[in-house]
Amino acid sequence: MKNKKPSPVAAIVLAVVIGLLVIALLNGVIRPTQVVTAKVAIAAGTILTEELVEIRTIPTGAKPAGALSDLAAVSGKTLAVSRAPGDFITGAVLGESAGAGIPAELEAGHVAMAIRVDSTTGVAGLLRAGQTVSVIGMLSPEVLEMEELTAVQMPAGELVPTEDAFLPLSSGTPTPTPTPAPPKAPLARMVVSGLRVIMVPQAFRYEELPAGASEAQLFSSARSSMASSEGAVIVLDVPTTLVEIAPGYRVDPPALLAALDAYGVLYLVLEPEGGLGLDVVDALTVNLGELYQEINSAE
Repeated sequence: MKNKKPSPVAAIVLAVVIGLLVIALLNGVIRPTQVVTAKVAIAAGTILTEELVEIRTIPTGAKPAGALSDLAAVSGKTLAVSRAPGDFITGAVLGESAGAGIPAELEAGHVAMAIRVDSTTGVAGLLRAGQTVSVIGMLSPEVLEMEELTAVQMPAGELVPTEDAFLPLSSGTPTPTPTPAPPKAPLARMVVSGLRVIMVPQAFRYEELPAGASEAQLFSSARSSMASSEGAVIVLDVPTTLVEIAPGYRVDPPALLAALDAYGVLYLVLEPEGGLGLDVVDALTVNLGELYQEINSAE
């Protein structure tokens, strides 16, 4: 008796079912869809137009949450986060909600803070979002002599007795050894480091003009030069955790920067890429009066 050959129908049906499942799966993942992306580099604060964005086709599985697919939906909206060419334009970067833009970039325990800089204090306009900076604070004697800021007035050069400098005399009466007070002069010191730059106005950024620049480029360069000389406001990511700027002396960084911005001068220094911030505890305060005395006495 001959053995019956297995029917190929079952295998064919199984192959067809598997093929349909694979097609359905791939269709759900790689099915093309359209999204709005940046056509050119766009700075934060820019009002979007259809000339700045474009439609691109990507697989459905690669579409990020909140991605927009209609140019009309973004036209006229303000960009809250800088975009590079090809970056997706999503609802989260348009600044249409309280959690969009800069607030979405901040970690817990951090705040965004604006300070005013010019070409000198703002690293000549070389600052870019994502870089980290250290802050040098400067105070003048006039600030310290303000009645509402000074608890005790002390004339310059007054001799101040030290607690551990009493020498016994033959009469047994201790006499204090006078110690000259530091001269009243402008003070400078590195106070905070590792602050991330969040936003720099486009007009403040340093730009070089190519040979044969167009009229529009010349206008843009003139606007940048004016902004650098007049000053601009940049935004920094500032931690709220107390920092020790001198042994045993801790301060609140936002309050410190606000006070220096209002009553002193802030100088920003650019840190190396990937740096973790400089050690401000070991930084020394520069007293220009003492510096002058040292230089003068060395002659």
